[in-house]
Amino acid sequence: MEHLVRIVNEADREALVWLRQQAGDTRVERAARQLGQTHKPFVSALYRYLGVRRPAMHHVTPGQVADHSVGDYYLARIRQQLARHVAR
Repeated sequence: MEHLVRIVNEADREALVWLRQQAGDTRVERAARQLGQTHKPFVSALYRYLGVRRPAMHHVTPGQVADHSVGDYYLARIRQQLARHVAR
């Protein structure tokens, strides 16, 4: 089935496996062929075409802690800039 769909990373591969389990191979293949008349469709296009809502994919294994320090840093900077802007 992967030969019909554009797989960019492991998350796409996992998403395709989940979609095939939910919608069935026949439906997914038919959708991929329909969408792929000009180019291979992305997995997200198959989700939209089939009307399936994609679940949140978390790549943190049990026992592993996700590092949010970079995002927290930038959020703090944004909040500081907004506070300065509002104070004017």
